[in-house]
Amino acid sequence: MSLMMMDQEPEFLNLTNEIFTRQLENNQGLSASLDGWARKKMYQDVRYNVDFLYTALYLEDEGIFSRYARWLYQLLCPLMEYFTRERVCAIMVEHYELIRSCLENAVAKETRPKLHRLLDAAIQATREECAHGRPGRPEKGRYEQEIGQYLDSLLRSDTKGAMALVAEYINAGLPLGDICVDIIAEAMRRVGDLWHGHRISVDMEHYCTSVTQMALSQLYPLIFGQKRRGKRVLVACVGSELHEIGARMVADLFEYHGWDSIYLGAAVPVEAIKLAVGEHRPDLVALSVTMPQHLPHCREAVKQLREQDPGIKIAVGGNAFSGTEIWAGWDVVYTADARKLVQWAEDTL
Repeated sequence: MSLMMMDQEPEFLNLTNEIFTRQLENNQGLSASLDGWARKKMYQDVRYNVDFLYTALYLEDEGIFSRYARWLYQLLCPLMEYFTRERVCAIMVEHYELIRSCLENAVAKETRPKLHRLLDAAIQATREECAHGRPGRPEKGRYEQEIGQYLDSLLRSDTKGAMALVAEYINAGLPLGDICVDIIAEAMRRVGDLWHGHRISVDMEHYCTSVTQMALSQLYPLIFGQKRRGKRVLVACVGSELHEIGARMVADLFEYHGWDSIYLGAAVPVEAIKLAVGEHRPDLVALSVTMPQHLPHCREAVKQLREQDPGIKIAVGGNAFSGTEIWAGWDVVYTADARKLVQWAEDTL
């Protein structure tokens, strides 16, 4: 469990404690059966749910909690395979109603109406997901064969094979941006889907990430061999964000186009980003967020960077921004495709 914004919000820590206590009180049999580890895990799950609720409230974006509710329902259905989809839906609705009933003892009166609306939206989203199921995947792209080959190597724990495939794509003359975005990133997205559907374990997901980082390192002689253009980009994953492959790809693609990259990596505090910007004076700062609960950190980073340097150019991206336009009021550039960001930077800067 990562450091979360609600660590700074006593009200929402109180809400988490209230929910956890009420769950145990309502089910004495469950309470008696849980050992210390299970209690800790149960508390973390409650805290995670409340964290998303807080994030949606903080950013005034109802969709953040609705999308989380859909994601959570999809996650629980295969995990609770001994229940019907309808029963899983009912359990989730009961949980959201439990959260609602705990608001009065934990959260200020003026905040409750907004939280009620967020819970209503989550209940509706869960019921819709139960009724209609997961949407189908987009049509297959032109690199479907390469994606399948690479994903198959990962799932067979064939490290050598995965590394060889990336080298093969380079030797075949595939554009580097396509290798990174259309093949590798898409394969890793599917790895995430497999974990979400409980078809692979978390250790396998971590293995796939580790191998992919090694495979991408083979691109560095090509990436760093390009003529320099006298431009600099600083790339960081904000706050407690640990997912860094996307940010690494952004830095690499800028390097490939002749930019010098200052890559700060994962879980970078806002103060550290500000210090790095002051030291390196980049032409562009690119901030990456994968998990929505880190979006408040990103907004705070943008705000503080603007206060430090009103003219600074900032770009944001990552899966956390999917399906939302909260970035529109931040005076930043956003794109879901790293290649388009590089193109924008070259055209604009």
